[in-house]
Amino acid sequence: MIRPEILDALLEAGASAEMIVAAVKAATCAEEAKRGERRAKDAARQRRVRGTRAVAAESHAARVTPRDGTDAPPKDINSNPPSPRSSNEDLAPLAGKLATAWNEGPAKAGALPCRGVNPGRKTALRARLREHGEAALFEAVRNLGTSEFHCGANPRGWKASLGWLLGNGEAFQRMLELTPSETDRRPPMSPEEQLASVERSAALLERMGRGDEAAEFRRTAEKLRRQSSTGGE
Repeated sequence: MIRPEILDALLEAGASAEMIVAAVKAATCAEEAKRGERRAKDAARQRRVRGTRAVAAESHAARVTPRDGTDAPPKDINSNPPSPRSSNEDLAPLAGKLATAWNEGPAKAGALPCRGVNPGRKTALRARLREHGEAALFEAVRNLGTSEFHCGANPRGWKASLGWLLGNGEAFQRMLELTPSETDRRPPMSPEEQLASVERSAALLERMGRGDEAAEFRRTAEKLRRQSSTGGE
C-alpha cells in the first residue's frame, strides 16, 4: 500500500488520476512481492527446523539399546533398597516439636493456637531451617511468646500464628532479634502512643498501596480518638 505522504506529494505535484492509480498498483505489486519473499523464507526455515529435529530424533533412537534379561528387576523384594523418605516426612518430628513449643508458649500468652503443620507450613519451615538452623526456630517461638503485641495486645486485637511466623522471613528475623528481657520491662503504651502507632501504620500501608488495610487502621485511630476525648468511656 502506497503511503499517504506519497499520495499527498503526487497530488501537490499535479499528478493525474491515471498516474496515481499506476503508482498505487506499483506499490501493491511491490508489497506482494515482499510478502512472497517472506513466505518463502519462512517455509525454508521451517524445513530446516524439521530436518534438524528429525536428525536429533534418529540420533537419540540409535543411542537407546533394547532391554535384555539383565535389565529385569530382581525378583527378591529384599534386594531392592528402601525408597528414601520424603522431605516432609523428615520434617515431621521437628514440626511436631515446634508446634508443641508454640502451644506451650505463644499460644498460652494469647497467640493463635497451632492445630497442625500442613504442607505449606512445612515448606516455610524448611526455608527458615535452611536460613537459621534448628535452634533459631525455637528461639523465635520463645521470643514471640514474650511480645504482648504479637499475642493480641494491640489496637486491632491481631494475634500471630505459627504459620505467619514461619511464612514471613522478615518477621522471623525480627523475632530472633527481639530481646525478651527488654520486652518484659517495656511499659504498656499510653492511649496517645497507641494512636500515634496506629496512624504511622496507616500511613505506611497507604504508601505501600494497601488501601483497604490502611482504611481499617484509620478507623481504629478514629475509635482511639473518641475514647481519648470521652476519657476512655
